[in-house]
Amino acid sequence: MSDIELLAEQFAVLVRGLRELHGAIVVRCEPPVEAAAAVLLGRVEQLAPVRLTDVACSMGLDASTVSRQVSALVSRGWVVRDPDPQDLRAHVLSLTEDGRTTVASLRATRTEVLTRLLPDWTAEQLRSLTTALARLNHDLTTGSDRLELVGTTRHGKA
Repeated sequence: MSDIELLAEQFAVLVRGLRELHGAIVVRCEPPVEAAAAVLLGRVEQLAPVRLTDVACSMGLDASTVSRQVSALVSRGWVVRDPDPQDLRAHVLSLTEDGRTTVASLRATRTEVLTRLLPDWTAEQLRSLTTALARLNHDLTTGSDRLELVGTTRHGKA
């Protein structure tokens, strides 16, 4: 196998492992959070105040899907919809205090789980992996033009 084929195989293993890791984190979090809600909470925190359509676009999802998920977060008291000061017909999303507490709990749980899973990793190994992942994440998230060159986008065929 070529280096790129080996990398693709490791990506497949990584994706499965990350799904399992994410599942382990959300079930250990207090209060319990559904996996999709955890991702959405993090994105709202990162972008707030933000319109729902911008959240959906940033996640590569349909606005109607995100709207249903946001409604559930509003019902739980984790997200609030406020009038958009730029356009009073629209709303912007931000976290409530309970939402910020939940995100903090998710982060603490994630740190605890990773600490338990990687006890033999040295600080140097962790820094090296973090640097490589940051570069990979950058290239993957800014590489949509490259994906379009091969005929695909995040939403399907170009």
